Amino acid sequence: MKRFGKALIVLGAVACVALYLLYPRFAAARVQNPYEAAAMLETALRAGDTGETVFRTEEIDLDDVYTALEAIYPYSFALRATTRPGGTTALVVEVSRPVRQDEARQYAKTLAQSVVTEDMDETAKLRALHDALIRQCRYDTDTAESERRVGSSAPFAADGALLDHKAVCAGYGRAYAMLCEAVGIRAVYVTSEEMDHGWNAVRLNGTTYYIDCTFDDPVPDRGEYVFSEYFMRTGDELAKTHVWDRSFYERLLDNLG
Repeated sequence: MKRFGKALIVLGAVACVALYLLYPRFAAARVQNPYEAAAMLETALRAGDTGETVFRTEEIDLDDVYTALEAIYPYSFALRATTRPGGTTALVVEVSRPVRQDEARQYAKTLAQSVVTEDMDETAKLRALHDALIRQCRYDTDTAESERRVGSSAPFAADGALLDHKAVCAGYGRAYAMLCEAVGIRAVYVTSEEMDHGWNAVRLNGTTYYIDCTFDDPVPDRGEYVFSEYFMRTGDELAKTHVWDRSFYERLLDNLG
C-alpha cells in the first residue's frame, strides 16, 4: 500500500506539472496566420485592453504580426513579444503618446466631418480626405533628412500630421487611415522597406486601390495645391514607381473581409 501511495503521489505531481505546462496552451486562442494575430491585438486595443494578448501557434513570424497590426491600427506603437513554455506567445502593444494620439483621432473625426458630405460616394470621400490632409500638412524635410530619426516621434505618427501639420510618410499614412476610419472606410497603411516609405490601400468593389498622400503633397509646400497622380492607383499602376510586398497586403485585405 505504501508503494501504491507513493506511485499516486508521483503520478499526481506529474499530472500537475503537465497541467501547468499545457493549460496555457489550451487556454490560449489559436491563430493560423499573422493577420489573425494582428486582428486579436487590434480588438483588444480598441476595447482599451493594454494587457497581454496570448495566442498559440507554431510558425508565425512576429515581424509579420507587427506589419499587419501597423497596417490596421493607425497609432504609432512598439510591439513586445514573450515566447513561453507550451508553445504560447504573449504580445504587449506599447502605444507612443497615447493621449496625444487620441487627440489626433478626435481631430481626424472633426476634419472628416468638415469635408465629407452624405451624398458623396466612397471615391469622392477618399478624394476629399486626401485633399484635406495634404492641404493642412507639409512634408517634414528636416526629419526626413536627419541622421537621428526616431520612428516613434510625432512626425512618424498621425499626431504629427494632424496636430503639428508636418510629418513624413508614416505620419501621412497613419493620419489618412484615421480620417478614413472617421467616415467608415477601412484604409490600411502599407510600408516598403525597399523604399523606406509608406502609403495607404483601400479595397472597393473587390479591387485594391492605393493612395500615396505623401507623393501627392508638393515639396516645397504649395499650400492649397494638391497633386492627384497617386490617388486611387491600381496595383499594376503603382508598381511602376513603388516596390512593396503586394501579396502580403492583398492577403491582409482578404482577411479583413
